[in-house]
Amino acid sequence: MRQRFFALTTLCLSIGISLYAAEWILAYQRQSIAHSDRLQPGMIEYDSRLGWRLKPNWFGSHQHHDFEVDYSINRFGFRGRQPSQSGARRYAVVGDSFSFGQGVDEGQTFASLLDESLDGAEFLNFSVPGYSTDQQLLMIRDRVRLFRPDVLLLVAYLGNDLFDNARPFPLQGDHAKPFFHLHANGRLELRNSPVPVDSRPAAARTDSLTSLVLGESRPQRTLLQRWLGGLEIARRLGLFQPTHESGDAGFEARFAYHLELFQALVGEIADSTKEWGADLKLVLLPGRSLVEQPRSLSAGYQDFLRRALLREYSAQGGVEIIDLAAALRDAREEGVTGLYYPNEGHLSPAGHAQVAGVLSDHLRGNR
Repeated sequence: MRQRFFALTTLCLSIGISLYAAEWILAYQRQSIAHSDRLQPGMIEYDSRLGWRLKPNWFGSHQHHDFEVDYSINRFGFRGRQPSQSGARRYAVVGDSFSFGQGVDEGQTFASLLDESLDGAEFLNFSVPGYSTDQQLLMIRDRVRLFRPDVLLLVAYLGNDLFDNARPFPLQGDHAKPFFHLHANGRLELRNSPVPVDSRPAAARTDSLTSLVLGESRPQRTLLQRWLGGLEIARRLGLFQPTHESGDAGFEARFAYHLELFQALVGEIADSTKEWGADLKLVLLPGRSLVEQPRSLSAGYQDFLRRALLREYSAQGGVEIIDLAAALRDAREEGVTGLYYPNEGHLSPAGHAQVAGVLSDHLRGNR
């Protein structure tokens, strides 16, 4: 009995020490990856109307555990090629860091790939990291219209764009931004303009997508469940993490205003494009979780927003919608991997190539 007890005790201690060591190593690795993100300063500068903008004629490097790339901002203050005088059909890509191409070199962005693959067309990339639809509306009115694009591709990132539209500070940024309030009569009122230079207050730093998505319906977890869920091993294995188990009823009540506000902003953008005779196409871009972790909480609310927008725009017409979420999930199921960076989370070069292929087929009429 003593020998068995000693053997069992030794086994338990060995397992405990091994788990502790693995947890320490994985946590240290996560911290190292988080601190590996280094963007050469100067790319972003303050803008009293938009909150921030890209600095014209800036060039610099961006290093991360997942990549090492260079960014170049042209004299007009956006990434990529400058407009030509060739008379080609002009496309304007307007989005956030995913469309900007964070984590990839210039020739690898889907805007650049489309520019190379579609004959008789040029693609101008007006995307700015961190922008939500409200800032994009103001930029379209102020800047994009001056270039007279024939087609405007408005890229909506399902991860946080719809939530940031209602906020004076983005969920994942410290710089203040303008935003619109949607009144009951449908009128949009611009607020937080001119944009203050203030950083996000400490009280707002506790906000997170999880708390915003779950709201008061966040399930109560025991102290043990919270502790286990906070372990790096559990996070890597997807154990004790929030999942999407309920139906759409809770999402419908919680996100009704965000959807209505987004649709009102897109309506304003559609009116603006009509003024110079351009076509508007709304592109729905999913985050990594919707493609790779379909049962996660993040995938659940993104898919709800996606389906709600598809229903709305299919019913009312007037705005053509391109669903990249379905295309990227199909590619994943067919064995295409590495569409997103595993740690940093943005589209990888393979992801941009996949997006460019889907958009190219759609723009050519091969849906």
